[in-house]
Amino acid sequence: MDKKILIGLGLSVATAGVGVLLIAGFKTVRKFKIKRERKQLKRYVKKYLKGDEKIMSIVDNLSNFQIRILFKIIEKGREKAESITLPDIKLPAGLEEKLSAIVDN
Repeated sequence: MDKKILIGLGLSVATAGVGVLLIAGFKTVRKFKIKRERKQLKRYVKKYLKGDEKIMSIVDNLSNFQIRILFKIIEKGREKAESITLPDIKLPAGLEEKLSAIVDN
């Protein structure tokens, strides 16, 4: 066979191998991310919903796509919560002193 054909075949096999490795790596990272998010969702259920068994079974039956959507919603909620600022309340001087006296006693 010609050297050019052998070099071309070698390069195409190497390129295909790198492509397969990249795809496998991407899928593995995504799989571990989904597992981590599912565990975190179970912790939320245990912490905030007192470990309700019905909700735990719902979390167990969610698809990977649904888990990703839930975490996008949670992330947007966190961003909105961080961006909310409460106005400073200015109390009259006499009322502020009375409140601080009540708290101190």
